[in-house]
Amino acid sequence: MPIIDINFILILASIVWCYALRCGYISDDHAAVAQRYDIIPDAEKVDRGESFWIKVFNDGPLMYFQTRLFWKIGFKDFPFFWHLFSYSMHLCNIYLFYLWLVPIFGAQITLAALCFWSINPMLNQNVVWVSGRPYLMAVFLSLVAMIGWQNPILFILLYLLAVITNLSIFFLPVINFIVHPFEWQSWLYLSILMLGAIPILVWKFNKRFTKGLVMDRDNFIFKLRKVNTLMRLFFYYSYSLLCPVNMGWYHAEGFRYNPAYEKFNHKTYFGCLIVAYAMTQGLAGWIFILGFLPMSNIYATNSFLQDRYLYFMSIGFSLMIAPLLAEYPFLIWMVIAFYGSRAYSYSRFMRNDEIMYRENWRNHPKSDNAINNISFFLIARRRYDEARVVIEYGLAENRTNMMLWYNLGITFAAQGHLANDEGKFRFIKAIECWKTSLEIEPRWSKPIEDMKRMVQFLMDNKILSVNKDDSNKSGIGITVPRFVGLKMPGEEKTSDAV
Repeated sequence: MPIIDINFILILASIVWCYALRCGYISDDHAAVAQRYDIIPDAEKVDRGESFWIKVFNDGPLMYFQTRLFWKIGFKDFPFFWHLFSYSMHLCNIYLFYLWLVPIFGAQITLAALCFWSINPMLNQNVVWVSGRPYLMAVFLSLVAMIGWQNPILFILLYLLAVITNLSIFFLPVINFIVHPFEWQSWLYLSILMLGAIPILVWKFNKRFTKGLVMDRDNFIFKLRKVNTLMRLFFYYSYSLLCPVNMGWYHAEGFRYNPAYEKFNHKTYFGCLIVAYAMTQGLAGWIFILGFLPMSNIYATNSFLQDRYLYFMSIGFSLMIAPLLAEYPFLIWMVIAFYGSRAYSYSRFMRNDEIMYRENWRNHPKSDNAINNISFFLIARRRYDEARVVIEYGLAENRTNMMLWYNLGITFAAQGHLANDEGKFRFIKAIECWKTSLEIEPRWSKPIEDMKRMVQFLMDNKILSVNKDDSNKSGIGITVPRFVGLKMPGEEKTSDAV
């Protein structure tokens, strides 16, 4: 490959991802950067009063201080600088990838792998989304650590910092041991994994599943059949790296637990074959396998969700297919043309949330979570009538989606008023929607809080009352239901337990 060198690949990646610099805030970028809202309106995801150092440790020191620095400079409302940071990090990782692997695989195989990895559309969330920073940072630190593996202080410091930032590189000492099996440093790094990284892993998982989304918790239970899920997902993401999906699986499926993934089927079988093959491919195969395993959503929601989880493990996948590309150079140009154009076109849709999610709904018309994403952003823009119409489409697909019911309540509450009966009934309708959401997921705190505030507001304005006789002549006079935690007149405060 005389024409293709590392400079060519860096220029190619720069062009392919150039639209990253023209994007606005996308999806959970709003929560990660602007702190305005999140895709899931869950009160449990807001600041819980963590101490400074707990917050730093939970976010990862690099990302925490980088975020605060950008805020202080005044970049909070300017997406360009956040995207420039991620864009630059990816280009740095391409070069570090080259430096680390050329001595191991040689220039030809490494460059062939980079032609596939650096521009693959499934890395879109890493390069274009601000919320993909933890994966970029962790891989950056890990690659530097692997290049300087002979220096224990450097390796241990960067490895632990990378694990705190993101768990995707948890097995890095094992990968180093595969490369340098007879060196004393490799044994030292394995002990650091056991003594230092495992406590971090346990702490992070505890934060995720005891403090995180209520919809995850019941599913964070060990089941032997989850091996089927794991194999299925090895197949799915191997396929998606070769045949990139539109907008990613994450936006089509959301956070839903799917018990069907635990059944053995043809996808599970092919996943087993892929893993068996990877185990015969030395370092490349083990990067692929060990980069996949630490992802929490496999064990909780039974799905691998965010495409940005692929960032580290896809290095191994690209190395496994690199010998074929190197043997037939025309395939490299096909890879560049196909994946480069797909990644370029995908990122063009990332100008704002509405364009992205309408495109995603078009690609996944039966996905109630894709529909909920649109409704949420329409609500954020105060386009309540449009949001209500969209939500009705979603409820037609799935009437047990608690977020759709919650957001439907928001549209009614936002347009309620006291001027006439129609406006008052909108408040009542909002309460009914939130009650339905709470019936679907009784542990979700947000609907409870909103219902209590709404009922108290209506009681204060004599729209609702305990007894019909207490309402004024213009009131609706509906008896107040026994909402959790609401103190009724003349009663002791009830328990907050659900």
